[in-house]
Amino acid sequence: MKKIIIPALFCLIAHVGFAQKATNMSTIKVGPNSTIHYTIADNAPLMSGCENAGTKKQQNKCTEDKIQAYIQKNFDKNAAKAISAKRNITNNNVYIRFVVNKQGSVENIGIRVSNKQMKTEIERIIATLPNFSKATHQGKAVNTSFSFWLQADLLLRNAAQ
Repeated sequence: MKKIIIPALFCLIAHVGFAQKATNMSTIKVGPNSTIHYTIADNAPLMSGCENAGTKKQQNKCTEDKIQAYIQKNFDKNAAKAISAKRNITNNNVYIRFVVNKQGSVENIGIRVSNKQMKTEIERIIATLPNFSKATHQGKAVNTSFSFWLQADLLLRNAAQ
């Protein structure tokens, strides 16, 4: 009997002694200078006019739509015509990413597109975006990242009109 109880007791003590602390993996922890995606933030940064759009998801969609409309509206017509004339856009997609800091200003702009003139123009437009509302997560102000795709052909077609 002792041959069974002592090894079983030893295994139980070893198992309990080396067990890891349980953590709540569903809660996203944010460091003091970290950036989280705007869809994860408790209160995402919003553009003016999207505060009363309804649910959090509808507010985020409103902000996305306003950003894309802002890019479309402020795209220089002459640049659009020049880019369209060259037709050196091999990939139809434009990847846009930027960070809205704790004060609501845009920073760390990144554009991925095959045409350098288009990249410069979109960077110029994103840099002039109006301030967003401040984002919070778990009661603290946070930097939030935005990222989305645009279709280059559609952007150029609408801007050249």
